[in-house]
Amino acid sequence: MEIRMWLPTTTALLILTASATGAVEPYFDDDKKQQAVGVQHAIYSDDFEMADSLGRLLSERYSDDPLGPFCRAAALLGKMFDREEAIDTERFFAWLDEADSLATAPSDTASPNRAAWMAFYRGHVRSYRALWESRFGSSVRAIRSGYSARSEYERGLEIDSTCYDLYLGLGLYHYWKSAKGGILRRLKILKNEMERGVAELRLAADSSAISREAARNSLIWVRVDRKQYDSAIVVSREMAERFPRGKLFLWPLAEAYYRSEDYEQATHVYHQLRNKLATDPGNFYNLIECDYHLYRCYDELDRDDEARAVARCVTEYLSEIPEETGRRQCSKLAFLMRKAQR
Repeated sequence: MEIRMWLPTTTALLILTASATGAVEPYFDDDKKQQAVGVQHAIYSDDFEMADSLGRLLSERYSDDPLGPFCRAAALLGKMFDREEAIDTERFFAWLDEADSLATAPSDTASPNRAAWMAFYRGHVRSYRALWESRFGSSVRAIRSGYSARSEYERGLEIDSTCYDLYLGLGLYHYWKSAKGGILRRLKILKNEMERGVAELRLAADSSAISREAARNSLIWVRVDRKQYDSAIVVSREMAERFPRGKLFLWPLAEAYYRSEDYEQATHVYHQLRNKLATDPGNFYNLIECDYHLYRCYDELDRDDEARAVARCVTEYLSEIPEETGRRQCSKLAFLMRKAQR
């Protein structure tokens, strides 16, 4: 299974900064913050249409602010990752372009707080491009966008070091470029900054305004990557209980159980995922993923009849699998088909 890291939707800062003329209003007021949180929770609940609707309302209410188009892009990226399918890409990139343009527009009256948030948006626009490219496009473009995002985050912290939400983007960059650096890290072409990334993600989880849940989700996958399965399971279960309609936190929970060889618990979570996917399998990528891991779990548990039954499920939807999904999942499909014929 591919690691399903999740970057945040939007964040907010509620710290009042002082100036020579008195207190400066924070970028987010309470109402704006509540709406931004609502978008994030809708995404975590797999309610992508609601998330998009909330983003549209934000665009109408704050027409000169990047928050609305950014939320709509976040909702669509969440839907694409949930379905493992590049859909509505023109709209996705149009919303990113709009958010970037609004975040780049000069403002002589911008406070340091607002200016830092504009750097946050510019960084996340580039991070979202990197995520899209890494999953559906070019790894080279993904790397370039990732470097560009890092620069924006660092620029934001230079403006306002109390904008802790910026550490979420930096933490993701520093950890995963190090963890996936491979031979470049071993040759010391890339520095190993995994510990720095973990520290930054923890700071975001502890001190950011509304990025705490996104940072916790990111730390779950870091723990899975570092084989810290027990702690990954604890946090995944907690988050899955908070968002029972969504699948986002069930994936790392299933993965952690599977990798820790707790196959009994893994079967329960993969069945939860499968039941959710059965009503809307999309391009069938994730349904194949569930059936493959369920077979593996039952096989490890010596429950041969249940393993064969799972393998035979693929024959029920084989003719509906799109060609692209068939190419991406060809090895797992071939494995299940062999097992189904026994």
